[in-house]
Amino acid sequence: MSKEQNLKAVPYQDILDVRSELIKLRSWQKSLVYLDEFFDGKVTRNKKDMRMRYYSCQQLYQVFSGDFEGVLKESEEIVARMVQRGKM
Repeated sequence: MSKEQNLKAVPYQDILDVRSELIKLRSWQKSLVYLDEFFDGKVTRNKKDMRMRYYSCQQLYQVFSGDFEGVLKESEEIVARMVQRGKM
């Protein structure tokens, strides 16, 4: 039996699903640059500015964290489906 015969086909829809999840993660790349700027080590002495920056970073992180958890869960489900199909 050759190696080609042992390979299992991955349904195209599963490939599209994984690609969709990767696009969702990629969409955060530009937004997270703001957090990097906040945590760059430069401390401002203006307390009002610091509170505003901290609040916005907190909100951004909370939204990102929730979305990231959803994308991670969906990706795990897609992979589990792919593995399950491979066992059949």
